[in-house]
Amino acid sequence: MRVAFEQVSYSYRKADPAEAKGGRGLRRGKAKERATASEQALGRAEWGADPNERWALRDVSFVVEPGEFLGLAGHTGSGKSTLIQHMNGLLHPTQGRVLVDGRDLADKSWAQQCRGSVGLVFQYPEHQLFAPTVAQDVAFGPRNLGLSGDELDARVRQALERVHLDVGEVGGRSPFELSGGQQRRVAFAGVLAMDPQVLVLDEPVAGLDPVAREDFLALIAELHAGGMSVVMASHNMDDLARLCDRILVLNGGSAFALGSPEDVFSQGEALRSIGLDVPPAQRMAEQLRAEGFALPRALYDTESLAEDLAPQLGGSAAPAFGRKEGACA
Repeated sequence: MRVAFEQVSYSYRKADPAEAKGGRGLRRGKAKERATASEQALGRAEWGADPNERWALRDVSFVVEPGEFLGLAGHTGSGKSTLIQHMNGLLHPTQGRVLVDGRDLADKSWAQQCRGSVGLVFQYPEHQLFAPTVAQDVAFGPRNLGLSGDELDARVRQALERVHLDVGEVGGRSPFELSGGQQRRVAFAGVLAMDPQVLVLDEPVAGLDPVAREDFLALIAELHAGGMSVVMASHNMDDLARLCDRILVLNGGSAFALGSPEDVFSQGEALRSIGLDVPPAQRMAEQLRAEGFALPRALYDTESLAEDLAPQLGGSAAPAFGRKEGACA
């Protein structure tokens, strides 16, 4: 399934109290005149056509190809969550189009069909659990798609298996009796039970402890390896660097950069100018290059940086990262 954004812009319209009282055209016209005069006085013009609009996305174009893992990066307020809600028609562009397999999600019937095919998982999805049992919660989505009986039971079992939970162990339990990590897996299973081809994730490991966090990232990588397209918004540059095929960086609602992790994280100064940064190992590599070390790779993680540094330091990388407790330096 291919998802394409074509010059997508989205605005949250600011309410004008004057319009609520009538005289909309005259008062709105005066508001535009005041805004235009103010913009000219500042020597600039705001993006968009209406001073009463607050633009959350600005002319964003990209494509998610079948089987791709696309990362979304950007500081808070950059437009990531707004963009995510356009992926299956929860929000519709003020300007531009969102196409799924070539069809516009402005078509309500097509958008409804795509709700199952493009599965959205919001931040802290466990807060949306509600049913008395895990099995009932996971069954909610596919039941709304018209499934019942053995087919519904099979979807529930398979979805729980995909998140490494056993329906026999947890299916009859209240989801609120489970650990936080297990609750999030149940929430994921509820989306997977609708058999999506594209999985869209908004900060999927937010709030998890380190062990649960790594387990969850491994689960996401496993789903992607199984052929599912993944779109993941994250503040963690390390996660994006090691998991994604491409990364889209948003700034002020606009596309700031789009490319492979190597391409994006080679732009350290540019990223820092908008409040982001490169992964720590990449940042260290940049600093070492400035000191004269020969580090040819475009993108480094901890292991590759150690591997390239070891010969230049006259030793092996293994002891620095694999030394057992009690071993002497």
